[in-house]
Amino acid sequence: MKRLAISSIRAAGHAVLWPLEQSMLSKADTAPPPVFIIGAPRSGTSLLYELMITRFRFAYMSNAAHRFYKTPLAASRIFAKPIDEWQGNFTSSYGHIDGWGAPNEGGWIWQRWLADGDWRDGANFPETSAIELRCLLAGFSHLANAPFLNKNVMHSNRLRLMHRIWPDALFVEVRRDALDNARSIIRAERAEGGPKKHSDEWWSVRPRLAKLYAGKPDSQRAAAQVVGVTQDIAEDIAEIGANRLLSVDYLDMCRNPGAVLTQIAQFLVSNGAAVEDRGTVPNAFPVRPSKPLDHADEAEVTATLGVLMQNETKAKP
Repeated sequence: MKRLAISSIRAAGHAVLWPLEQSMLSKADTAPPPVFIIGAPRSGTSLLYELMITRFRFAYMSNAAHRFYKTPLAASRIFAKPIDEWQGNFTSSYGHIDGWGAPNEGGWIWQRWLADGDWRDGANFPETSAIELRCLLAGFSHLANAPFLNKNVMHSNRLRLMHRIWPDALFVEVRRDALDNARSIIRAERAEGGPKKHSDEWWSVRPRLAKLYAGKPDSQRAAAQVVGVTQDIAEDIAEIGANRLLSVDYLDMCRNPGAVLTQIAQFLVSNGAAVEDRGTVPNAFPVRPSKPLDHADEAEVTATLGVLMQNETKAKP
């Protein structure tokens, strides 16, 4: 009953905001290069998203925009005050940050165009959809008078598509120790219920090597996810240009976020996405040792990572 009421309220909101949305889209013009945070799930992408928006002025998809996903620009204008005043407290839960003005991955917004299809290289992506997406992100930038920033790990294996839509797009990849990352994925997937074992579904982003691990235990699939997503990013970047990507280390980001943010700002400015100061961030975050899984899971994860990394080394010229 509660879900039905929320759905009805959202539908009414979309209807009321639709004319404003269309007006804002029609006025969207050129914008700075959009910036996308990518990486494996549970690699630290949410922390970087929160850090970048807290430290610098960016346009972004807020919780308000996400909830009114058919009229995200109009919702952003209505909720301009909480968005403008938002500051991170770095207490996200599986990537979700509380508050109308807090940054959101914008999954419901992206699914309007990217829900189905193999958009790996963008060859079959409709040009009309590409135009609509360019207008949408330009609208966000125009509203905030700042470059657009989004974190969504689902983009990690469709960089060629993103590049086709926005040839000047920039990417910031977060990398974490593979074993720590895989352990975190397993715990998060189990905590959230995850897809059924022995299915071809994946928790979060599906790497291109997914078919090799269909029906495998979640401990093996998590290891494949970490390595596979990293491989997908490297494969796409080799085609669109290494100058479009900056990789940062999760531990460096925790130990000295200010230094990492300075590095990112220099990368963005050198590629036409100048950022302005907005606030301050903590000097450091505590880094807790990654707790091993039970014996059987730990053995499976370690063995799978070993095989994947050995194959990756052999494949390199």
